[in-house]
Amino acid sequence: MKRILAVGLVVATAAVGYAVASQVLGIGGFLDRLRGGQRLPTLQSGELPFRYPVRLWRDGVEGEVLLRIHVTALGTVDSVELAQSSGHAELDSIALHGARQLRYDPASEGEQPVAVWATLPVRFTRTSETGTTEAR
Repeated sequence: MKRILAVGLVVATAAVGYAVASQVLGIGGFLDRLRGGQRLPTLQSGELPFRYPVRLWRDGVEGEVLLRIHVTALGTVDSVELAQSSGHAELDSIALHGARQLRYDPASEGEQPVAVWATLPVRFTRTSETGTTEAR
């Protein structure tokens, strides 16, 4: 039992060590390139096109929409599907419309840009933890 626990501790320590080294030393990207790594799409702009309707905000309507988006090898969104409704058709519609306007640095396999399907949650809340209005 002690031997199994010791092996588990060594494996856990190695995993944490790799994670820290890849962030601190920046070797994660280098190792990905060596093994032909994959990179997920990353959003180009911090400004999001989802506008929370004032009427719904005043009425206290909140919700989260879960979308499936197809990000092309050029970084554009060419297909959007509703994976899970917020329960409010207007919030769902805003999320579906806004997702098509997003632009990404495309996903890649090695150095080759590739198209991928991704899941995108869009949350409409009246206040965040910091007390500001948000639509993420």
